[in-house]
Formats: sequence, structure tokens, C-alpha cells
Amino acid sequence: MMKFLNKHFFFGIGTGILLTVLALIGASFLLAAMFFNQQNIEKSITAPSFSTDALEYNLVVRSLDGRDFYLTDAKGKVVFLNFWATWCVPCLAEMPSIQRLYEKTKDDGIIFLTVSQEDSATVSQYLSGKGYTFPVYTLQGEPPPNFKSDTIPATFILSPDGKVAFKHIGAAKWDDEKSIAFLRALNSHNSPNR
Repeated sequence: MMKFLNKHFFFGIGTGILLTVLALIGASFLLAAMFFNQQNIEKSITAPSFSTDALEYNLVVRSLDGRDFYLTDAKGKVVFLNFWATWCVPCLAEMPSIQRLYEKTKDDGIIFLTVSQEDSATVSQYLSGKGYTFPVYTLQGEPPPNFKSDTIPATFILSPDGKVAFKHIGAAKWDDEKSIAFLRALNSHNSPNR
């Protein structure tokens, strides 16, 4: 029994433990790089699947220049409402696709509200130099129950009749043709030619 418990035995166990620890550290760095690389995340997210949920809504947000926007004033319009934060990597990863969606649909009369619960100085500092032109707002306090989510990003698409037509939790590729078609189809229900 003592032959097994010599210095070679302990050296072998120590080397095994050290190699295991180094492998775990290396794997942690690889996972962190993989999960926190915004560009890679954007490439890996897919378009959302769409369904309809009929819920009432009510929300007041403030633009970065200090003007209040009442969501009830948007009745009769399609609204793209996205909750995000500057510290949320999936939120930041989907922002380029939100910008592209905004550019493709802004002339269709769709209202965009990207809302952070952070203070306006933090949001403004993050957005500085990013080139995003979609409307950005802040929210003081908690969102109404219909818009509460345990995670962000959380996106709600509101129909012209004031209902939640779609809800998606998590990052999505918003400029996908399905997203554009869904928004335009909702908007066409409000068209005077219909």
C-alpha cells in the first residue's frame, strides 16, 4: 500500500489537478468570449415567430430630450416597443437589426419606442457615436403589468386597435422579412383603403 503513496503518486495527482484547473479556466475564457461578443451574438439570433395576444396597454415614457410620450396617443398606429439596457449584451446585439427595421419601416407610420429603465445620461452616453436614429426613451419606475418581463430584451408589437399583437422575450433579428411583413400587415389593417 505504501508503494502507491510515494512522491510519484502525489506528483501525478497534482499534475492532473493542475491540468484540470487550467482546462476549466481556458474553457471559461472561451465561453465568455463566445457569449459576450456582440457581433457573434447578432449573427446567431433568428427572426421571432409571430402569434397574437389581445391585451390592453398603458405606458408613459420620456425622450432623451425630456419630452413625455403617452402610449395611449399612439392608438390607431402600429407600435414597436422594445425594453433594453446598456449593460444587456443581447439587447445591444439586436440593436443594429432594430435600426435596419426602423429604416425600412419608418415611412410606413410605425411608431418605434426603445425604452431603458436607466437614467437618460447613461443611455445618452452609451448611444453617443453609435449612429442609431430610432427613437429612444427612458422609463421611471416599473412598466405596467402588461409589459413586465423577468428578462430583457423584451419586445411588444402593438396593433392599431390598442392590443399586444406580438410579444418576444430575448434578442431577435428584427429586420428579417417576416418581421417587416408582420408590421406592414398590422399597419394595412389600419389603412383607409381596407
